[in-house]
Amino acid sequence: MWYGGFKKVGAEMAKVYSRVTKINNVAGRSDYISNPDRQEFIKLTGKSRAFDWKDYADFEKMNQKSHTKNNEARELVIALPNEMSERLSDKILDDFSHDLAQELLGKKRDYEFALHFNQSQTNFHMHLLFSERERNTDRQPKVYKRDMWFDKTTNRMTKAQAKNAECRYKKGDVMKDKHGHIKYDDDPFTKKDKAFTERSWLKAHQETIQNVLAEYHYVLDIFDDTLEIAQKKLYKGASAEYLEYAAHWNQMAYEANTTLKEARSALLSEYKVLKPLMNEYRVFSGKEQEMDQADLHLKIFKQNGYAGNTWNVFQRTKYFLMYYEEDKTNVQSYKELSNKISGSVFNQADFQNPTHYFKLLIQKIKTFPEIVRTVKKEFIKQYGTIERYKKYQHTLAKKEREKEQKSKSPLDLRLERLKAENKQQGKQKKRQPSERNKGLSR
Repeated sequence: MWYGGFKKVGAEMAKVYSRVTKINNVAGRSDYISNPDRQEFIKLTGKSRAFDWKDYADFEKMNQKSHTKNNEARELVIALPNEMSERLSDKILDDFSHDLAQELLGKKRDYEFALHFNQSQTNFHMHLLFSERERNTDRQPKVYKRDMWFDKTTNRMTKAQAKNAECRYKKGDVMKDKHGHIKYDDDPFTKKDKAFTERSWLKAHQETIQNVLAEYHYVLDIFDDTLEIAQKKLYKGASAEYLEYAAHWNQMAYEANTTLKEARSALLSEYKVLKPLMNEYRVFSGKEQEMDQADLHLKIFKQNGYAGNTWNVFQRTKYFLMYYEEDKTNVQSYKELSNKISGSVFNQADFQNPTHYFKLLIQKIKTFPEIVRTVKKEFIKQYGTIERYKKYQHTLAKKEREKEQKSKSPLDLRLERLKAENKQQGKQKKRQPSERNKGLSR
């Protein structure tokens, strides 16, 4: 099993973590993330500008086409380094929040953010609430295309020549509703931007978070599902049973990820060392047998007899005139490069020749995600649910008891059996009914 003997090493580089969720009650969510009565450890809140989420909510309700509520907004939850809350002033944190929001969403979109800790003050994070729509800033108000005449008595439209007629709206005047709000030809918001539902954005936005954090001198790595195991979220209000299970999973995942990262880093480091050497070696790639044969010819020529082979004068003369100098140069270069490459490989036991070893190395790098998938399957099989985790704990405890029993001497085991037998006899004695006096009754 891959993770059975993992040892915890130095702290791993912090990861960029983010989660995107759909929001169908944006006003309620806005209050939840920014209301001090509902959040104990708020550090900072802010908005792109003064606006009301009710406008978005009302528009979604008006354009609802089924029984399912429209998404009124989306929310990004972004984990931040805990030390940011102490090291950066509120002004710098505010600048950072707006920079990050605008890099992620653009400069025309309404958004709201809140920075705070979780209840145990172990996780500093950002809530970023935003709409998939933008406000339509190019809207044209509706105007009257002609003069509008109304009857003073009945308030009904009439002709200009009618009795009691008055002109209430002139051609070109802006139309307003009964509440005095301007009417427009088009909607107040654009169509929803589908980019926020595409996998490309879900992947790219983490790189954006990484880049903005780097500008504020916080360097974080990006989580890659194909190369490491995700940790479980410690949800607010989760049961103690789940928290114990999740904490165990996270510890084992951390140890597994550390080992996986070290293994992959070793492969990439070796590739980095060998790649330029293999570029030099490419003239010999796949010609190892030819070079070995050329080396044999040089030895036969030098000794005029090697491994049972003997060349006559004609063969020696022909070889000297046609092949000797070329073989001598090639074999020397081949041996020097082969020795240099051989001395640079990490796993000497796998080394046959440079071409074979380098192809094997590339194959290991390409198939590394398969190793990660195998480890994940083992994780899920071992303790992928709370029930499996309990079974795993029970098995561990049983093995520990068996190990403890095996380590005891025959005398200890004999004494334990005697104690158990005495205890059992004592219980039976207590259960026996007391005998009555058999004397004459008074």
